[in-house]
Amino acid sequence: MQLRESLSESERRFLLDGVANGLRNDGRGCFDYRRISFETGPIPTSMGSCRLRAGDTDIIVSVKCEMAAVKPGRARPDAGHFQIVVDCAASVSRALVDGWAGDDLGRHLAAMLESLCAGDDVVDRRALCVAPGAFVWEVYVDVLVLASGGNLLDSVSLALCAALSETLLPKVTVEEAMEEGEPVQLKVDDRPEMGTRFPLKKTPLCVTVTQINGQFLFDVTREEEVCADAMICVVVDAKCGDVIGLHKLGRGLFDIASLPSMLERCRATAAALIQQLDREMELKDKKT
Repeated sequence: MQLRESLSESERRFLLDGVANGLRNDGRGCFDYRRISFETGPIPTSMGSCRLRAGDTDIIVSVKCEMAAVKPGRARPDAGHFQIVVDCAASVSRALVDGWAGDDLGRHLAAMLESLCAGDDVVDRRALCVAPGAFVWEVYVDVLVLASGGNLLDSVSLALCAALSETLLPKVTVEEAMEEGEPVQLKVDDRPEMGTRFPLKKTPLCVTVTQINGQFLFDVTREEEVCADAMICVVVDAKCGDVIGLHKLGRGLFDIASLPSMLERCRATAAALIQQLDREMELKDKKT
Protein backbone atom coordinates (compact mmCIF):
# COMPACT_ATOMS: atom_id res chain seq x y z
CA MET A 1 0.00 0.00 0.00
CA GLN A 2 1.72 3.18 -1.21
CA LEU A 3 0.62 6.43 0.38
CA ARG A 4 -0.28 9.20 -2.00
CA GLU A 5 2.40 11.91 -2.07
CA SER A 6 0.60 15.13 -1.08
CA LEU A 7 3.41 17.36 0.25
CA SER A 8 5.58 19.81 -1.58
CA GLU A 9 9.31 19.63 -0.97
CA SER A 10 9.22 22.76 1.21
CA GLU A 11 6.36 21.34 3.32
CA ARG A 12 8.22 18.08 3.68
CA ARG A 13 11.42 19.83 4.77
CA PHE A 14 9.52 21.98 7.27
CA LEU A 15 7.93 18.88 8.82
CA LEU A 16 11.21 16.95 8.95
CA ASP A 17 13.10 19.86 10.53
CA GLY A 18 10.39 20.19 13.16
CA VAL A 19 10.45 16.49 14.02
CA ALA A 20 14.25 16.59 14.30
CA ASN A 21 13.79 19.24 17.01
CA GLY A 22 10.96 17.43 18.77
CA LEU A 23 8.29 19.73 17.33
CA ARG A 24 5.20 18.70 15.36
CA ASN A 25 3.06 20.82 13.09
CA ASP A 26 0.04 20.64 15.41
CA GLY A 27 2.03 21.40 18.57
CA ARG A 28 1.89 17.92 20.10
CA GLY A 29 4.77 16.11 21.70
CA CYS A 30 6.28 13.10 19.96
CA PHE A 31 4.16 10.58 21.90
CA ASP A 32 0.96 12.59 22.35
CA TYR A 33 -2.34 11.48 20.84
CA ARG A 34 -4.88 13.85 19.38
CA ARG A 35 -8.10 14.40 21.29
CA ILE A 36 -10.37 11.37 20.91
CA SER A 37 -14.15 11.52 21.30
CA PHE A 38 -16.47 8.52 21.53
CA GLU A 39 -20.17 8.25 20.78
CA THR A 40 -21.44 4.84 21.84
CA GLY A 41 -24.71 3.51 20.51
CA PRO A 42 -25.15 5.78 17.45
CA ILE A 43 -26.86 2.92 15.54
CA PRO A 44 -29.81 1.73 17.65
CA THR A 45 -30.57 -1.27 15.43
CA SER A 46 -27.14 -2.85 16.02
CA MET A 47 -26.08 -5.01 18.95
CA GLY A 48 -23.27 -2.56 19.69
CA SER A 49 -21.88 0.47 17.91
CA CYS A 50 -19.43 3.33 18.30
CA ARG A 51 -18.51 6.48 16.43
CA LEU A 52 -14.96 7.68 17.00
CA ARG A 53 -13.46 11.00 16.04
CA ALA A 54 -9.75 11.77 16.40
CA GLY A 55 -8.35 14.77 14.59
CA ASP A 56 -9.66 14.55 11.03
CA THR A 57 -10.51 10.85 11.40
CA ASP A 58 -14.17 9.84 11.60
CA ILE A 59 -15.12 6.15 11.97
CA ILE A 60 -18.33 4.25 12.69
CA VAL A 61 -18.25 0.64 13.89
CA SER A 62 -21.41 -1.48 14.08
CA VAL A 63 -21.82 -5.03 15.40
CA LYS A 64 -24.63 -7.31 14.28
CA CYS A 65 -25.24 -10.86 15.51
CA GLU A 66 -27.30 -13.53 13.78
CA MET A 67 -28.27 -17.00 14.94
CA ALA A 68 -27.36 -19.59 12.31
CA ALA A 69 -27.85 -23.32 11.92
CA VAL A 70 -24.63 -25.27 11.58
CA LYS A 71 -24.31 -26.66 8.07
CA PRO A 72 -23.09 -30.23 7.54
CA GLY A 73 -19.35 -30.43 6.99
CA ARG A 74 -18.59 -27.21 8.85
CA ALA A 75 -14.93 -27.21 9.92
CA ARG A 76 -15.68 -26.08 13.49
CA PRO A 77 -19.25 -27.07 14.43
CA ASP A 78 -18.63 -26.07 18.06
CA ALA A 79 -17.50 -22.51 17.31
CA GLY A 80 -19.25 -19.37 16.13
CA HIS A 81 -18.25 -17.09 13.25
CA PHE A 82 -16.64 -13.66 13.55
CA GLN A 83 -15.90 -11.41 10.58
CA ILE A 84 -14.79 -7.81 10.09
CA VAL A 85 -15.81 -5.86 6.99
CA VAL A 86 -14.30 -2.43 6.27
CA ASP A 87 -15.82 0.09 3.87
CA CYS A 88 -13.98 3.29 3.03
CA ALA A 89 -15.57 6.40 1.58
CA ALA A 90 -14.34 7.07 -1.94
CA SER A 91 -12.65 10.27 -0.81
CA VAL A 92 -10.68 8.29 1.80
CA SER A 93 -9.29 5.72 -0.65
CA ARG A 94 -8.36 8.44 -3.15
CA ALA A 95 -6.60 10.48 -0.49
CA LEU A 96 -4.73 7.58 1.10
CA VAL A 97 -3.37 5.43 -1.69
CA ASP A 98 -2.48 5.37 -5.35
CA GLY A 99 -3.84 2.58 -7.50
CA TRP A 100 -6.22 1.13 -4.92
CA ALA A 101 -9.99 1.07 -5.18
CA GLY A 102 -12.02 1.62 -2.02
CA ASP A 103 -13.02 -2.07 -1.91
CA ASP A 104 -9.38 -3.18 -2.13
CA LEU A 105 -8.34 -0.84 0.67
CA GLY A 106 -11.25 -2.05 2.80
CA ARG A 107 -10.32 -5.72 2.29
CA HIS A 108 -6.69 -4.96 3.15
CA LEU A 109 -7.64 -3.20 6.41
CA ALA A 110 -10.16 -5.92 7.33
CA ALA A 111 -7.55 -8.66 6.86
CA MET A 112 -5.07 -6.78 9.05
CA LEU A 113 -7.66 -6.20 11.79
CA GLU A 114 -8.78 -9.83 11.83
CA SER A 115 -5.16 -10.98 12.01
CA LEU A 116 -4.08 -8.52 14.71
CA CYS A 117 -7.24 -8.01 16.78
CA ALA A 118 -9.59 -10.95 16.21
CA GLY A 119 -7.66 -14.21 16.43
CA ASP A 120 -8.82 -17.15 18.52
CA ASP A 121 -6.65 -15.87 21.37
CA VAL A 122 -8.73 -12.66 21.39
CA VAL A 123 -12.28 -13.68 20.42
CA ASP A 124 -13.65 -16.76 22.18
CA ARG A 125 -15.42 -18.34 19.23
CA ARG A 126 -16.42 -21.41 21.25
CA ALA A 127 -18.45 -19.11 23.52
CA LEU A 128 -20.39 -18.08 20.41
CA CYS A 129 -21.72 -21.63 20.09
CA VAL A 130 -25.25 -22.11 21.46
CA ALA A 131 -25.66 -25.81 20.66
CA PRO A 132 -22.63 -27.70 19.27
CA GLY A 133 -23.31 -28.97 15.80
CA ALA A 134 -26.68 -27.22 15.70
CA PHE A 135 -26.71 -23.45 16.33
CA VAL A 136 -24.02 -20.78 16.58
CA TRP A 137 -23.79 -17.00 16.60
CA GLU A 138 -22.51 -15.35 13.44
CA VAL A 139 -21.05 -11.96 14.34
CA TYR A 140 -20.34 -9.34 11.68
CA VAL A 141 -18.48 -6.12 12.46
CA ASP A 142 -19.00 -3.36 9.90
CA VAL A 143 -16.42 -0.57 9.92
CA LEU A 144 -17.20 2.58 7.94
CA VAL A 145 -14.30 4.99 7.47
CA LEU A 146 -15.87 8.37 6.72
CA ALA A 147 -12.61 10.33 6.90
CA SER A 148 -8.99 9.61 7.74
CA GLY A 149 -6.49 12.01 9.19
CA GLY A 150 -3.76 9.40 9.65
CA ASN A 151 -3.10 6.57 12.11
CA LEU A 152 -6.17 4.75 10.85
CA LEU A 153 -5.32 1.30 12.21
CA ASP A 154 -5.05 2.55 15.80
CA SER A 155 -8.32 4.46 15.58
CA VAL A 156 -10.25 1.52 14.13
CA SER A 157 -8.92 -0.89 16.77
CA LEU A 158 -10.04 1.48 19.54
CA ALA A 159 -13.49 1.95 17.99
CA LEU A 160 -13.75 -1.83 17.53
CA CYS A 161 -13.04 -2.46 21.22
CA ALA A 162 -15.55 0.22 22.18
CA ALA A 163 -18.31 -1.32 20.05
CA LEU A 164 -17.63 -4.89 21.22
CA SER A 165 -17.45 -3.81 24.87
CA GLU A 166 -21.07 -2.68 24.73
CA THR A 167 -22.32 -5.62 22.65
CA LEU A 168 -24.78 -7.87 24.47
CA LEU A 169 -25.73 -11.28 23.12
CA PRO A 170 -29.37 -12.21 23.89
CA LYS A 171 -29.89 -15.17 26.17
CA VAL A 172 -30.74 -18.22 24.06
CA THR A 173 -31.82 -21.57 25.46
CA VAL A 174 -32.28 -24.78 23.51
CA GLU A 175 -35.55 -26.64 24.01
CA GLU A 176 -35.19 -30.30 23.17
CA ALA A 177 -37.70 -31.87 20.82
CA MET A 178 -40.62 -33.54 22.54
CA GLU A 179 -40.79 -36.31 19.99
CA GLU A 180 -38.27 -37.97 17.75
CA GLY A 181 -37.90 -36.25 14.41
CA GLU A 182 -39.11 -32.85 15.63
CA PRO A 183 -36.69 -29.94 15.12
CA VAL A 184 -34.92 -28.39 18.09
CA GLN A 185 -36.51 -25.12 19.21
CA LEU A 186 -34.73 -21.99 20.43
CA LYS A 187 -36.08 -19.69 23.09
CA VAL A 188 -34.71 -16.14 22.99
CA ASP A 189 -34.83 -13.71 25.90
CA ASP A 190 -33.88 -10.32 24.50
CA ARG A 191 -34.10 -8.38 27.74
CA PRO A 192 -30.83 -6.42 28.11
CA GLU A 193 -30.38 -7.46 31.75
CA MET A 194 -30.44 -11.12 30.68
CA GLY A 195 -27.87 -10.73 27.90
CA THR A 196 -24.23 -11.77 28.06
CA ARG A 197 -21.21 -9.67 27.18
CA PHE A 198 -19.44 -10.37 23.92
CA PRO A 199 -16.76 -13.01 24.69
CA LEU A 200 -13.52 -11.07 24.38
CA LYS A 201 -10.56 -12.82 25.98
CA LYS A 202 -8.35 -9.76 25.51
CA THR A 203 -8.71 -6.07 24.69
CA PRO A 204 -6.45 -5.58 21.65
CA LEU A 205 -5.39 -2.02 20.93
CA CYS A 206 -3.04 -1.09 18.10
CA VAL A 207 -0.36 1.49 18.90
CA THR A 208 1.63 2.35 15.79
CA VAL A 209 5.19 3.63 16.16
CA THR A 210 6.43 5.79 13.27
CA GLN A 211 10.10 6.44 12.65
CA ILE A 212 11.08 9.70 10.93
CA ASN A 213 14.77 10.63 10.65
CA GLY A 214 15.66 8.70 13.78
CA GLN A 215 12.81 10.18 15.83
CA PHE A 216 9.77 8.18 16.95
CA LEU A 217 6.18 9.44 16.87
CA PHE A 218 2.77 8.17 17.96
CA ASP A 219 -0.57 8.98 16.34
CA VAL A 220 0.85 10.45 13.16
CA THR A 221 -1.08 12.64 10.76
CA ARG A 222 -1.37 11.82 7.07
CA GLU A 223 1.40 14.31 6.30
CA GLU A 224 3.68 12.61 8.82
CA GLU A 225 2.83 9.20 7.37
CA VAL A 226 4.03 10.40 3.98
CA CYS A 227 7.39 11.32 5.52
CA ALA A 228 7.75 8.09 7.53
CA ASP A 229 10.91 6.04 7.12
CA ALA A 230 9.39 3.00 8.85
CA MET A 231 6.29 2.06 10.84
CA ILE A 232 5.52 -0.82 13.17
CA CYS A 233 2.14 -1.64 14.70
CA VAL A 234 2.28 -2.94 18.26
CA VAL A 235 -0.83 -4.75 19.52
CA VAL A 236 -1.29 -4.51 23.28
CA ASP A 237 -3.82 -6.26 25.49
CA ALA A 238 -4.90 -3.06 27.20
CA LYS A 239 -6.34 -4.83 30.24
CA CYS A 240 -3.07 -6.44 31.35
CA GLY A 241 -0.43 -4.61 29.29
CA ASP A 242 0.94 -7.65 27.45
CA VAL A 243 2.21 -7.21 23.91
CA ILE A 244 0.26 -9.75 21.85
CA GLY A 245 1.28 -8.83 18.32
CA LEU A 246 3.66 -6.92 16.06
CA HIS A 247 3.18 -6.01 12.43
CA LYS A 248 5.61 -4.19 10.17
CA LEU A 249 4.00 -1.54 7.95
CA GLY A 250 5.66 -0.40 4.73
CA ARG A 251 9.09 -1.22 3.41
CA GLY A 252 11.45 0.89 5.54
CA LEU A 253 13.86 -0.52 8.13
CA PHE A 254 12.84 0.02 11.74
CA ASP A 255 15.51 0.66 14.39
CA ILE A 256 15.29 -2.64 16.29
CA ALA A 257 17.61 -1.38 19.04
CA SER A 258 14.92 1.10 20.07
CA LEU A 259 12.12 -1.48 20.06
CA PRO A 260 12.22 -2.43 23.79
CA SER A 261 11.80 1.18 24.92
CA MET A 262 9.06 1.73 22.34
CA LEU A 263 7.18 -1.34 23.57
CA GLU A 264 7.13 0.11 27.08
CA ARG A 265 5.70 3.36 25.74
CA CYS A 266 3.12 1.41 23.75
CA ARG A 267 2.00 -0.40 26.90
CA ALA A 268 1.59 2.88 28.77
CA THR A 269 -0.29 4.45 25.85
CA ALA A 270 -2.69 1.50 25.54
CA ALA A 271 -3.41 1.69 29.28
CA ALA A 272 -4.22 5.41 28.98
CA LEU A 273 -6.50 4.82 25.97
CA ILE A 274 -8.47 2.04 27.64
CA GLN A 275 -8.88 4.18 30.77
CA GLN A 276 -10.43 6.91 28.63
CA LEU A 277 -12.73 4.37 27.00
CA ASP A 278 -13.74 2.95 30.40
CA ARG A 279 -14.60 6.45 31.62
CA GLU A 280 -16.77 7.04 28.56
CA MET A 281 -18.60 3.75 29.17
CA GLU A 282 -19.14 4.60 32.85
CA LEU A 283 -20.59 7.99 31.92
CA LYS A 284 -22.96 6.33 29.48
CA ASP A 285 -24.10 3.81 32.12
CA LYS A 286 -24.84 6.65 34.57
CA LYS A 287 -26.91 8.50 31.98
CA THR A 288 -28.98 5.41 31.21
